[in-house]
Amino acid sequence: MIIPIIMLLTLSHGAISTLSASTAVSSSTLSCDSVRPYFMSKGFQSNDIPKGPVSSRELKTCGGIRNGGEVCCSPDMETRLQTWATNNFNKATKDTLLRLQNIFHNRATKVHDFFNNLLKMSKKNFHEMFKKTYGILYEQNSYVFLDLFRELEKYYVKGAVDLDDIMDSFFNTLYQKMFTVLNSQYKFDNKYLECVGNLMKEMKPFGDVPQKLGVQIKRSFIATRAFSQALQVASDVLKNMQELKTSNDCAQALTRMTACPSCSGVSSNILACNDMCENVMKGCLAQHAALDVDWNHFVEAVDKIADRLLGPFNIEMLVRPINLKISEAIMNFQESSSDVSQRVFKGCGRPVLGRRRRRSRPQGPRDEHEIDDLRSLSFEEEDEPVARASKSRGRDRGEERSSSAVALDKLVKEIKQRIRDSRQFWLYLPYKLCNDGLASTPSNTNHCWNGTHIDKYIYPVSPNGETQNMNPEVQAKGPRTAIVKEQMFALGSITNRLRLAFNGNDVDWIDNEDSWRETSGSGSGAGGIETISEEDEDEDDREDDLVAVVAGRDDGSGSGNVATTAKSREESELEATSAAPRLTPAPTTPMTTEPTRPEIIVTVPTDHGVGSSNSGGGSNNSSSENNVVPHVILVGSSATHCELSFTILLAWLALAVYMSRGQV
Repeated sequence: MIIPIIMLLTLSHGAISTLSASTAVSSSTLSCDSVRPYFMSKGFQSNDIPKGPVSSRELKTCGGIRNGGEVCCSPDMETRLQTWATNNFNKATKDTLLRLQNIFHNRATKVHDFFNNLLKMSKKNFHEMFKKTYGILYEQNSYVFLDLFRELEKYYVKGAVDLDDIMDSFFNTLYQKMFTVLNSQYKFDNKYLECVGNLMKEMKPFGDVPQKLGVQIKRSFIATRAFSQALQVASDVLKNMQELKTSNDCAQALTRMTACPSCSGVSSNILACNDMCENVMKGCLAQHAALDVDWNHFVEAVDKIADRLLGPFNIEMLVRPINLKISEAIMNFQESSSDVSQRVFKGCGRPVLGRRRRRSRPQGPRDEHEIDDLRSLSFEEEDEPVARASKSRGRDRGEERSSSAVALDKLVKEIKQRIRDSRQFWLYLPYKLCNDGLASTPSNTNHCWNGTHIDKYIYPVSPNGETQNMNPEVQAKGPRTAIVKEQMFALGSITNRLRLAFNGNDVDWIDNEDSWRETSGSGSGAGGIETISEEDEDEDDREDDLVAVVAGRDDGSGSGNVATTAKSREESELEATSAAPRLTPAPTTPMTTEPTRPEIIVTVPTDHGVGSSNSGGGSNNSSSENNVVPHVILVGSSATHCELSFTILLAWLALAVYMSRGQV
């Protein structure tokens, strides 16, 4: 019995001796020479580094295995190492956020540039088609159409415009202008024209084009602007989150994880245990994790609006052929012009007959260069390709439209995938940082730094999310910061607008974001945002040049004739509206018309009448209207020789009758 007791005491003593020896070895064998090169690489001078182990009693974080242990760091070194660890963390976090920020900002710029190019080419095609089709009438009233494009662009940039008002105002103004031209033998004052405008909705002279086009423009422009603004908001949120400050608890945990190993003489090749790193990162990024729910709702809303832009709300399918839609409205007006005029005369009274002078442009606060805006567009550089493709214009227009449609489709799909990839970005951020060289691999659980020495990390991993009050490394306490609250509000606001836009509803841009013009410029500039070099972009960063220049050719071919009919005062009094002139638009590719017989249009040139034909001679300077020699215009070229001869004979008979009446 005595022998076993002696053996037990011997074994126990040996174990205690072994443990003491182990502890003594860890302290006595500590050499600061092995870590001196590491400290010097961090900017420490040789005199700053202890030549041998020193007591850790005065250190706040790197206290060694236990209080009273020995380390290779002075209190001043510990303070500087904490600053270094904090700066490294801030830089790694900022670089990660900045990379995603630039992705969203660059895509927002691409959408912005695509829209601007699309609107510019639509305005160009509109101008060329209407100039060829309606000639001087269009040029005299081009500001009406220019104002439409300007207001649409203003909505996209600022949002401080009511799209319903834009379209109502445009068609109301167009209605009054056309009514005036088609009844040019009358004289109208502003009060009468106001009455004319009030009757428009009741008569619907443009058919259903205003209603359909208004709905399409409204939902497409709202969705496109919401999509573009969403990308910019995401970029701004990522930028603002880079301004968050690191807490003291986080700074100490970062120091303990990344700097204290060297103070204990551990080689820089030994990294922190992965579980420890995750706990430190989750505690330090608790404020960032607060954005997770709002960010994921935002991602879902952007994903849905992207589907709308790829389908029924496609802006390219609406803006590019807008000239054809408005031309269709004008043709609808022409077909019912006689009935419209009669109903207007019935509702507003019969106007006074008389030679009208060209109406001056309404006075108002307009840009001094506005009149020349359409003429100053640099269309000349497109002349050569347009001429080269004139023989196959229809086919080329189809290819052009297909090309721009493909570009938009590709851009939206790429952005959609980028947005999807960022789902739960804020929850995965701690893992992302740990995987970027801060921690050992998850499989290496024993030969890693656990915060005090090289061994297994014994604490449980804290769950994901904002709540980190049980985190063993950094217990995140306190309310959300003002910066975080502002970003949550921004994400919630744009998400609500995206949902409204998805359903085709109005979006109230109450803040009238002017930041877009300040932060994004046209082109690929960073707009005041710090940028990362292309090498720092993810290798899977998809093609940057997704948006080609939206080049275009004119959407109209040939030239239209604008003729104004007029009759003697007696005939006009009996049949005022039947003498209305007909605006004959040139046929376009999508709207084909069958060949027609030649049409006789007898016109009487006036001195300043809007839409009157000034071509040809024969204008008498006599003050009497009945002495004015009319012109006979033959429209059409598909008649046979016999039909043409017979038509000319009828024309001269009509002329003779007209002259005989004028002499009575």
